[in-house]
Amino acid sequence: MLGVCLAIIDDEGDKNAFEKLYKKYRQKCYALAYKILGNESLAEDACSETFLRIAESFQKIHSLETHKMDYYIVITIRNVSYNILKKENKHNQNVEFDEELVSLSDAVLNQYSYDKVVKCIKKLSEIDKEILYMRVYLELSFKDISASLGISSNAAQKRMEHSKKCLKTLLNEEGVFINE
Repeated sequence: MLGVCLAIIDDEGDKNAFEKLYKKYRQKCYALAYKILGNESLAEDACSETFLRIAESFQKIHSLETHKMDYYIVITIRNVSYNILKKENKHNQNVEFDEELVSLSDAVLNQYSYDKVVKCIKKLSEIDKEILYMRVYLELSFKDISASLGISSNAAQKRMEHSKKCLKTLLNEEGVFINE
C-alpha cells in the first residue's frame, strides 16, 4: 500500500515525509478502524483508503502542525471506516438540508463572546464540528474536505452550510444573535 501512495506523490522530499507519516500513524489508524468496523480485513481496507486520500492531497496538508495533522488523520480514518460500515450494512442514509441555508460571516462571529461561541460549538454534532474545523481552522478547500470525508465537493459545501445554520441556531439560543 505504501508503494501505491508514494507513486502518487511527485516530490522526493514529500515522499520521505509521507513515508514517515505513514509509519507513525499506520497502527493508530488500524486500531481506530478496527474499533469501528470490528473486522481485520475491513480495517485494512479503511487504512488503505485513508492513506490514499492523504497521499492525493499531501502537498496541501503535509505542512500542517502535528496536532492538526493528528486530527485530520483521525477524522479521515473515522469517516472512511463509517462509509465502509454503511456499505457493509447496506444502509443508505440520506441527509436533507433546508432550502434556505444561512451564511455566517467571520466578522459577525469575531464580535461576540468567545466563550459563548465555544460553548455552542461543543453542542454541535461530531460531523458539524469536524467540517467547521477543517474549513475554518485548517482553511481547507471543499475539494480537500470532500476527499477527507469521502463525499462530493458539493456535499461538503452543503454540510458546511448546514453546520453554520446549526451553529447560528445555537448562538441565537445563547443570545449571541438576535433573530431578525
